[in-house]
Amino acid sequence: MVLPFDNQSGDASLDWVGSAEPSIVVAQLTGLARVLPLRLPTTGDAYASHATVFVHGTFTAHEGALEFVIPIEDVVTHKMVRVIHVAGTPLDCAARIAKALDSAARPFTTENAQAVSDWGHGNYEAAVALDPLFGQAWLAWADSLAASRDGARAEDVARQALSHPIRTGIESGQLSLLVATLRNDPALRRETLKQLTKLMPADPRILKLGAESEMLARDFPSAANLYRTLLRIDPDPGTLNGLGYAEAAAGNVDAAKSALEQYGREPGQQANSLDSLGEAYFMNGKFADAEKYFLEAHERDSKLLGGGDLLKAAYARWLGGDLAGADTLDQRYLQFRAAMHDPAVVWRQATWLYSTGRTGLAIEKLKSVPIAGLAERQEAVWQAAAQQHPDVGVLKAAFDRTAPPGDGEVKTAYAAALAAAGEKDAARPLLTLWPLPQPGDSLSASTVFPQFLALRKQLDMK
Repeated sequence: MVLPFDNQSGDASLDWVGSAEPSIVVAQLTGLARVLPLRLPTTGDAYASHATVFVHGTFTAHEGALEFVIPIEDVVTHKMVRVIHVAGTPLDCAARIAKALDSAARPFTTENAQAVSDWGHGNYEAAVALDPLFGQAWLAWADSLAASRDGARAEDVARQALSHPIRTGIESGQLSLLVATLRNDPALRRETLKQLTKLMPADPRILKLGAESEMLARDFPSAANLYRTLLRIDPDPGTLNGLGYAEAAAGNVDAAKSALEQYGREPGQQANSLDSLGEAYFMNGKFADAEKYFLEAHERDSKLLGGGDLLKAAYARWLGGDLAGADTLDQRYLQFRAAMHDPAVVWRQATWLYSTGRTGLAIEKLKSVPIAGLAERQEAVWQAAAQQHPDVGVLKAAFDRTAPPGDGEVKTAYAAALAAAGEKDAARPLLTLWPLPQPGDSLSASTVFPQFLALRKQLDMK
């Protein structure tokens, strides 16, 4: 963890060095397999990032040269491991500090001292004018524009940068990632992250983004591999949850169970892990196990989803072949919601009836909904679902941008569009994993299971 260096020269014109020098050091260490260099502003941020050592220090100016004293502090013991003394120009000193930290440190992306000074002062346009291959300056310029919400200009700057042979693959990859993000281009984002995870194998942010990108592309084994790599570097509870869903989506229920049970041993995550276990089993059609975990999650923390685990359990019981038992569980859910003074209880009962194939009863129940206009809006959605003429291209674009496991609605609609277009072989894989029940206030959620079940029957899927 590299912290700002303190300017003790008495010359305020050198303040930029205190911020820029650590950034130069970090850039030279980025991508090394054994090192995760981070540049953060405070020790509090450093502790939160699970750093193992602090790199901090001071510098003075003497006879035109800068002199740095850089202590390396062990985070756990708070003892100085060693102290680095270097003198020279900012670029020379940064290179020597980086090499002292790791002999594999790479050269900085420019040797132009004035370009470095412009970059350090935030004059990015001047910096790249002096050195068009200065990747860090291009990246800082594009990032600053994106942060100020000038996405069009940020993309233009990044594209300008990429028109030059940027000196390192890491900077060009980061610029490509920014372009992909600004364009909302999942394919380009995935391809870029594939390269960056190879170039930055110790960076948890890149690994996490890579895993999420593979999930979005439905390459679940690749996502699981990245989550496992991430766990070895940064054992964050959320990564265990992500690994559990990746394994479940890949059909590896036992591996999902192992990850999610480990997740459940983290403080405060017991109920959430049980809910996740229920979803892992549900999406794989193991409804009895899913029901068990949903009910355990509700017992552990009934407020987690506002009683939603009872509704999920009802869906699991119904799809397991017991509609009467499912109705009993749904009644428990409705009673729970009524105790919360939910004004939409009658509407929820109607949507349950519709979702489980009892359309006439559902429409009749809508007549008793006390919320003005809700019954009319819901019935209009049901009528549209029965009469829809889906556009395959539009739905594919929506599907490509919707991450699992919360993609049940768009995935089912996309499969229906493919089937209607005669592309049954393309539709079938979309119906392998079951959509997850979505407790909440969506008017279209109740249309998913009738359509999904009809499609499976139409395509001869058991």
